[in-house]
Amino acid sequence: MIDTPDEPVPAGELVLSLRGVSKNFGAVSALTDIDLDVHAGEVVALVGDNGAGKSTLVKILAGVHQPSSGTINYRGQQVTLADPSAALTLGIATVFQDLALCENLDIVANIFLGRELNPLRLDEVAMEVRAWTLLNELSARIP
Repeated sequence: MIDTPDEPVPAGELVLSLRGVSKNFGAVSALTDIDLDVHAGEVVALVGDNGAGKSTLVKILAGVHQPSSGTINYRGQQVTLADPSAALTLGIATVFQDLALCENLDIVANIFLGRELNPLRLDEVAMEVRAWTLLNELSARIP
């Protein structure tokens, strides 16, 4: 894994590049030879039919699945996204379709799930302030 810089990436710079990424689940080919470039400041949408591989590609980028073949480069260096924390280190996070990841946790706990500010001693007040600030920035209407 590579260290990520603290300074922002200049607009237009190539941040993420996938070449020949494929994913097989046994005999089922979910993705075949995907090439994708993402530049800083760019908004990218994945569009396709059900079963086209959108979720599989997102899960590869999020570190949930490993590609069967191909390469992933972050800012010009080849990386392995072995798990979601490795992806998060590079600034890759997933927004799930469902409103709650864990129904038994409140909104703040779901936002910080696996990314608690201090896992040894939770700073619940700071986490709540950051969560509500984020939700306000997104104009989220959650009671």
